[in-house]
Amino acid sequence: MAAPNASPGKGRPPGVRGGGGWRASLGLTVPSFCWEFLRRNPDYRADYRRKAEVGHRLDRRWGLSAPADPELGADEAGVVWRADVAPGLVVPLERASFGRPRALPASLREPVEGEDGRHIRLPSGLQVQLRGEASPAGPLLVVLAYDADFNLRVRAVDALRRASLTPAPPKSRLSLAQRERLARCLFALDGSLSGRSHRQIAGDLFGEEAVQDAAFATSSVRDVTARLVRRGRALMAGGYLQLLRAGF
Repeated sequence: MAAPNASPGKGRPPGVRGGGGWRASLGLTVPSFCWEFLRRNPDYRADYRRKAEVGHRLDRRWGLSAPADPELGADEAGVVWRADVAPGLVVPLERASFGRPRALPASLREPVEGEDGRHIRLPSGLQVQLRGEASPAGPLLVVLAYDADFNLRVRAVDALRRASLTPAPPKSRLSLAQRERLARCLFALDGSLSGRSHRQIAGDLFGEEAVQDAAFATSSVRDVTARLVRRGRALMAGGYLQLLRAGF
């Protein structure tokens, strides 16, 4: 069986092989990583199909503000998350009765109509949520709930401020080692979902020489591969929400 694609974020559906191996996912933002894990979830894919066929409301447990096609990567699908599940990513804005209008950072897409307002998704993955009669033309008022996630909300507002000054994406809170682990988890998950054995997945991740030894069954490489598969499945099953909460 062909090895799975490590980075279907370019528009390919999960399970279709692409170049670059697990390293092809290293450039994903945190919210895009979260979407990549969610769109592989068979329950989400079934829920999305039911909505398309009979028009039922998408289950709120997925954390999405609007349905997103699991056959597409985050950019193509226009994925937008609810403000309550991604306080470090979504900046809620309301119409202000005072102040001078200020242009929002440029977006590559039109606003997405969601269950909690219209969302503008910036290239970095940051979202602006327009509540009620709020207009991108402004003037706008930032809404910050003073709750347990206040620091995350402030961080998202600061990211919006910086996005209005420079097109450079905000620095990720994840280290290179953490991003590499997420990329390996995603790749291992693809292998597991396509029916590849741990030995085959280990060969794809670490090279065939790492699995040639007859002692693979008791090797550290096998243990690492098994942990990556388990972590990938846990992220797909809902663990991505914890990753998403803190934003970038």
